[in-house]
Amino acid sequence: MLKRGVSIFRGSKTFVEANRCGHVAVAPRCTPKRLGLVVENSGTTFSRGCSVRYKCVQSRHYFGWFSERLGPMSATKRPIEEVGNVKPHETEEDKRRKLTENKERLMREIHNAGRDQDAEKAVGLFDRALDLGYPLNQKALQTILHLIAGGEEWMDHLYLSKEEYDSPEQKRRRSLSARDADIYKYLKSNSIEMNEFMYTGLARIATLSGNPEGALRIANDCKVKDKGSAKAKPRLRTYTPALLGFCHAGNLEKAMEVESELRRLEIGLTEHEYRAMLSCATRTKNETYGTYILECMLREITKVEEQTAQVLEEYFNMKNEILEDGQDGKYVVTRGLVSAEGVCQESGLQVQRLDLKEGEMKTLAEKIRGLALKREAKGDWAFQNFSQYLQRHGPFDMIIDGANVGFFGQSKKGIFTFAQVEAMVAKVKEMWPDKKPLVILHRKRIQQFTWRNNENEEIVENMKSRKELFSTPAGSNDDWYWIYAAVLSGQKGLIVTNDEMRDHIFQTLESKFFTRWKLCHQVHFTTYDNKVDLVEPGKYTTAIQRSGQNWHFPVTKEKVVRKRHEKKVADRESPHQME
Repeated sequence: MLKRGVSIFRGSKTFVEANRCGHVAVAPRCTPKRLGLVVENSGTTFSRGCSVRYKCVQSRHYFGWFSERLGPMSATKRPIEEVGNVKPHETEEDKRRKLTENKERLMREIHNAGRDQDAEKAVGLFDRALDLGYPLNQKALQTILHLIAGGEEWMDHLYLSKEEYDSPEQKRRRSLSARDADIYKYLKSNSIEMNEFMYTGLARIATLSGNPEGALRIANDCKVKDKGSAKAKPRLRTYTPALLGFCHAGNLEKAMEVESELRRLEIGLTEHEYRAMLSCATRTKNETYGTYILECMLREITKVEEQTAQVLEEYFNMKNEILEDGQDGKYVVTRGLVSAEGVCQESGLQVQRLDLKEGEMKTLAEKIRGLALKREAKGDWAFQNFSQYLQRHGPFDMIIDGANVGFFGQSKKGIFTFAQVEAMVAKVKEMWPDKKPLVILHRKRIQQFTWRNNENEEIVENMKSRKELFSTPAGSNDDWYWIYAAVLSGQKGLIVTNDEMRDHIFQTLESKFFTRWKLCHQVHFTTYDNKVDLVEPGKYTTAIQRSGQNWHFPVTKEKVVRKRHEKKVADRESPHQME
């Protein structure tokens, strides 16, 4: 091993070997006389060998490293750039590391292309990987398929005018979509399993190519694949390309076949699919299917967007055109407001409060209980204990989301305020003296409140003794507890929370039941200086409603004020009522 202070002079065997390996950098300003290197320290151990640091004897301007792994100056910890015409030595390990780095860099670039929605770049990277022989994994291939299928805005490419369709940009997009065959071939030749997202991408490409039949076959292939792989379980988005493609082509019969298949798979439709089908029924003047679609929307949709409102207006006008002159039953479509009491200012009809029936309420409660037992981190024993608590001490018909109340207005400070919870309980008792309140709060919040404070501990114990407070165990999600207790309390029950219940927990629940329940049972609130204001559920439900032959469709706005909620009203003309 070289020792500290040893000089390596120009022309020596060690110096020549170092130059040959590219481990020495010689600056032009160094004089030839006694030019060499001095070992600064030695014995520093790295993964590739024992290394030393050296510097130029003359001007002391350069620092570097070399290793004694295979002898003096035979390898470096930090390879120095090429000196003159001599190339650095590259070991097999260096080559493997460089290859791995290049593969990882290409994968990152594909990921970035997906983030930027850059289909052209993604296809270029796919070709580059083929040329270099770099293997692509499932995630990279599904990203490329998603991009050439139109990305997040793929539906925009379905509804194009002739000028837009013939534009250079759309021609370039179609040429990229045509590469789906190459990607599919790569998947098969490399035995890469397809997941649902890949089937969805291929189905979108088929629809955008004017082949909804092909999109339906692809979706059905995914359904068959689902029997052997959970990752290929079809979703609404898997069948949506076929359904929208048939609607766009005016083939309502085939679109309704897709709708039937989705119902058989227990996959619910959204407003977008119903709008496409109703628009197709309007264009084809199919009143039978149109009536069926409206019935489905009545059960499953609450509010409609402005675009859907326009389609509804076109549909009812189409129904009027079918009727012969002088024939009764024509519709008059108007827009109006609904008062706080629920009276439509246009039709004069009372908009109803639509609550769940007793059987529907029990079904929803059982579903919540089943999901909670599966997903609770503490296992089913904790939630079972809560269910028994409700049976022993209930029924509780006023549930309070303690965390939501305690943190309200404290977002900047991030402090939980138990005084707000106390004020809420007092206000609830004042407004509803006949109701039995129950605060559900995580154990951690209670411990923070009672820590080193005997008075606070006494407050908590008094609430528990009155059966007004239940603490959920550590590791549990208190959302499951308060939502279950609120639904279990039946039609008289109320839940005090400003949580709009949009996260993944509530998305697992059936929307048509859960949304209707939420509209009728959620109490919103505001707090200030430990004072509480409560906003009770409205006297009517903001949802699609039918009264005889009259329809009310709530139209969504960015800010909806209950006293001035806009409704699209479709009324039948009759001798007793004209609009």
